[in-house]
Amino acid sequence: MNNYNYFDTFNETFLDVPMQGYNPSNNSNFNQNSNMNNSQINSLFGPYEGYTKGNMFRNLYEQYKNYQPAILTPRNEKEEALLNLNQMQFAMHDLNLYLDVYPNDMTMMRQFVSFRNTYNKLLSDYENKYGAIEVNSPTLNNTPFGWEEQTWPWEMRGV
Repeated sequence: MNNYNYFDTFNETFLDVPMQGYNPSNNSNFNQNSNMNNSQINSLFGPYEGYTKGNMFRNLYEQYKNYQPAILTPRNEKEEALLNLNQMQFAMHDLNLYLDVYPNDMTMMRQFVSFRNTYNKLLSDYENKYGAIEVNSPTLNNTPFGWEEQTWPWEMRGV
C-alpha cells in the first residue's frame, strides 16, 4: 500500500514512450516545433500532485491564499487502487484538454498516450480484482450487473 503517489515520478517513467501505431510522416499537419519542449514538460505536476491540486500544469496553477491541498490517504488496498485510477484519469483528461488546443504537440501527445495506457492497465486490474466501475466493462460479460452483489458505501458500518 501507499503507492498512490508513485506516479509522481512520471517524468522518468512516462516520457519517451513510443506511441503505438503513430507515424508522424503520415500527418500532413505535423509540426516539428511543438508548443512544449522537454524542459517545459518537466513543468507538469505528477499525476498525484496534479490530481490533488486540480491542474497538471505548474505554470497555470495558482494557490488560493494559504490553502494546501488535502493529503489523500487510502484506508485499504481497494481505495488505493481507486485513487491510482482516478489520478491517472485526471492526468489523462487534463492533457486531453491541452491537446484540444494544441493537437500537433507530439511531446504532449506521447505523454497523453502513456497516461492512457497506464490508465487502461489500472482500470483492467481494478475491475478484475474488485468488479466493474464502468457500464461498458468487459468484466460485466461474466457477471452482468455484478454491483448488485457488492456492499453499497452506506451499508458499510465501522469499516
